[in-house]
Amino acid sequence: MTEIQELPYFAKKLHELFEVKRAKNRRYSLRSFAKFLSMNPGTLSAIMKGKRMVPLQDAASVMLKLELAPDEQEEFLLSLGVNKPPATSAYKLDASKYAILFDEREYFVILAVFRLPDFESSATWIAQKTGIAKARVEVCLQNLEELDVIERPKEGAWKRQHQSLYSSHDISSKSLQKAHLNTLDMAKERLPLIPVEERDYSFVTVALDEKRFKKLKKLVLKFRDEVFELDEQSQGGDLYRVALQCFPILNKHE
Repeated sequence: MTEIQELPYFAKKLHELFEVKRAKNRRYSLRSFAKFLSMNPGTLSAIMKGKRMVPLQDAASVMLKLELAPDEQEEFLLSLGVNKPPATSAYKLDASKYAILFDEREYFVILAVFRLPDFESSATWIAQKTGIAKARVEVCLQNLEELDVIERPKEGAWKRQHQSLYSSHDISSKSLQKAHLNTLDMAKERLPLIPVEERDYSFVTVALDEKRFKKLKKLVLKFRDEVFELDEQSQGGDLYRVALQCFPILNKHE
């Protein structure tokens, strides 16, 4: 038991499920468990000993079969080195509870302007700054308050409840997909409007094997963390949305 407790979280969860299945059938083997997980028995054995990690391309499928809760999924991915632990001051937005924030793009824009040094606690000012209709701003502020994302003390100014917000990574969610689509729409709309010296749009097409693709994902996450560090060091300024995408452009099933 002590040896299992010292294993990475992903290995512990695999051991837990394996023992549950063995409790129901003492003849249940590691080979059967590997078949259930659609993995090679030798690979699974090494993973459960903590000598290998769950391949990133298999992580989503394994988490689904482990029936992990959202917080367990995040811990599982953290133990694989996929996610950087969030700052203690950061607040996690559960996509199911806060779906409206991800589904409707005005919310994160409004939340962003709270961080500007010249921020004014006024629906009129926010509307002028963002280009969002005042009536819509008022609705968004009301919903944000009801969700406890912002608060307004009696006769005081609006303020955010949390300085930093984050959501799950590498976990499938319709609301998160909608948020990404919103960002793509924003990028398309702003492209012809912003002078080239005030923006950066670029892309590169590469051919990567599985090992290099996993490294690419880690590089993207590292870059994102470095962007957050720049944000923490900055003394205000303009608001930018930094969007990164990496996806296959060929149909693998044909």
